[in-house]
Amino acid sequence: MRLSSVILAAVPALVFSVSSLRAAEGWTSNFEKAKATAAGEKRDLIMNFTGSDWCGWCMKLDEEVFSKDAFKQEAPKNFVLVEIDFPQEKQLPEAIKAQNEKLQEMYKVEGFPSIILADAEGRPYAVTGYEEVDAAHYVKMLADLRKVRLARDEGLKKAAAAKGVEKAKAIAAALKEIDKALIHTFYTKEVDEATALDKADVTGLKKSRDEFASQREFDEKLEVLDGELSKLHEEKKFAEFSARVEKFVADEKLSGERKQQTMMIKLAVIGPDKLKEAEKLIEEVIAINPKSGTAEQAKNVKESLKEMAEQVEKSKKEFDGEDPVAPEDEVKPEKKE
Repeated sequence: MRLSSVILAAVPALVFSVSSLRAAEGWTSNFEKAKATAAGEKRDLIMNFTGSDWCGWCMKLDEEVFSKDAFKQEAPKNFVLVEIDFPQEKQLPEAIKAQNEKLQEMYKVEGFPSIILADAEGRPYAVTGYEEVDAAHYVKMLADLRKVRLARDEGLKKAAAAKGVEKAKAIAAALKEIDKALIHTFYTKEVDEATALDKADVTGLKKSRDEFASQREFDEKLEVLDGELSKLHEEKKFAEFSARVEKFVADEKLSGERKQQTMMIKLAVIGPDKLKEAEKLIEEVIAINPKSGTAEQAKNVKESLKEMAEQVEKSKKEFDGEDPVAPEDEVKPEKKE
């Protein structure tokens, strides 16, 4: 093998080992190294999933919080800072790009910035993002969220000494402050143990797990539907778009808020020239369950539609009231003396 080939083969590993120099000041981009540091120094992890050179809110968070001394001096006392970047202009080493894509999939990150707090093993216990506060308040928020991990560990320690249903209750108590999506993705061992001990589901963990599994299955079906609808939208097949949504609702026998959420998709092909049709759809959505979160969103849309309709009517009146203008190319007859 030529020397140049040997050098090129070594570059990825070398770049990866010094990749922390490429991350923002005080942050590392090497996840495994960050975990090792956190374990050795008894700190937690802050993972900043960011688009550093294109995401506006990411830039605001960096400017208003991460770049301030209040953050740079205090946050590292309890956390190892890990930057998981997805830039559009800046080039990352291939090893880092592969790592970041794997972490995005692992932690189910869909939007930026996503700030994930995790223990030294990488198991998350809280998720946050941009907050309209200064650096000092952001640090306090992080400290409060870290208490979730401390309570988790204390609760699981108590659970280890308990038996039967009492153990199940202790596990549930240890996890109660953690988001359900995190629980049923990263704490399945604890949940399975608790539900096996709690046949009557006193803790509600089995019900929560089943609901989460059902929602995840539904979300996967929605992803497939979204792909089909995107194609129909691109082809401007708006009637087929609406019909496909209706078929999905019927095939899946949707009801309640799931039906509301799916029906709202039809707004994507109802233009401003069909405000009455949009209003009718919104009324149907609200009627399914007026107290749901989706119904509240629909009510806000309804108000927007009302404002649009008023604006259209106002514009129409203004247009109707204008003096007719003769075409520029019309030749007026000469006035005879």
